[in-house]
Amino acid sequence: MIDTDTSGRLTGRLSWALRLEVAVSNRLLAYAPKAETVPPAQWHRIAPVVRSLGFMAVAAGPYGPDVVMTPLARLVAWVEAQGLPLEPSVILDQSTVERFILVGCRDMAANSRRTCSSQLRRASEALLLDQLGQHPPIRLKATAAPVAPYPPAEIAYWLIWAQSLPTPAQRRNACLLFCLGVGCGLAVEDLVYVQGRDILAGPTGRALVKVHGRRPRTVVCRYAYEELLLAEAAHIPADAYAFRPDWQDRTSKHIASDWLARYPRIIGRCDGAVLQTQRLRTTWLNAGIPLKVILKASGLGTLHSLSRYLVFLHDVSEAEASDLLRGAAA
Repeated sequence: MIDTDTSGRLTGRLSWALRLEVAVSNRLLAYAPKAETVPPAQWHRIAPVVRSLGFMAVAAGPYGPDVVMTPLARLVAWVEAQGLPLEPSVILDQSTVERFILVGCRDMAANSRRTCSSQLRRASEALLLDQLGQHPPIRLKATAAPVAPYPPAEIAYWLIWAQSLPTPAQRRNACLLFCLGVGCGLAVEDLVYVQGRDILAGPTGRALVKVHGRRPRTVVCRYAYEELLLAEAAHIPADAYAFRPDWQDRTSKHIASDWLARYPRIIGRCDGAVLQTQRLRTTWLNAGIPLKVILKASGLGTLHSLSRYLVFLHDVSEAEASDLLRGAAA
């Protein structure tokens, strides 16, 4: 037999849980996305589906309605636009979610895209397990293999390609990407922020590049590319970005690969090959420069597997480092 106090507490808890459930239900039913997120006409069609998924997502966890509804609305709107069935097994399929993040979220800022990706993946995994009995796929992480440097013959070919593109803008983008990559060893996250004012003519014809961001430094361009780099930089306004000045989202990981994927086929001589920015940087790293000079110029703290040997390496003067980075004149 339940005493009066215990019965009262149970009744109170049930009442509180019921009020919470009602409040959550009301928020789910009242939700409507902003017009720029989902057009009103489309929202009228997909609202029942989104709300149904919202109820299931909140019940399965891990998010409340204020967090999960907008990502779900974006996802369902995109699924409908692709002509796919508006069924939970299709909408919440991991491949659908992955494709939506890669293709359907391109207009979002990088931080917003990452947040939306995290929310949808976790909600999808919870829903698949709770509603469909499907366990989320095991995520395997392969060890990244280092990319090989370009041999001299390929470097010569790609340099000809860069200077042979049809328009001045295309040639400038290609030459700057080439010079900043293989000539200065800049990673994509570094070179996309280089502006006209950051490419300077140093003493005795040297080209210097100031790098900003989380690894600020000044790099001396290698001798073979300094003339081309300075010639292209002469046409860039001081406050304009050197590479793809018209590209708005400088945080995008695709700013270089997206551009490179378009142009090798213009001259029809590359057999489908696409220039790789990481290989350009690896080619620069493979130039026979002492490791400590490479570490400082590249902005790296260690070279991982080679870091154990750093204690045996001697420092070099700034003048010697500059000469080594520039390379010998032909």
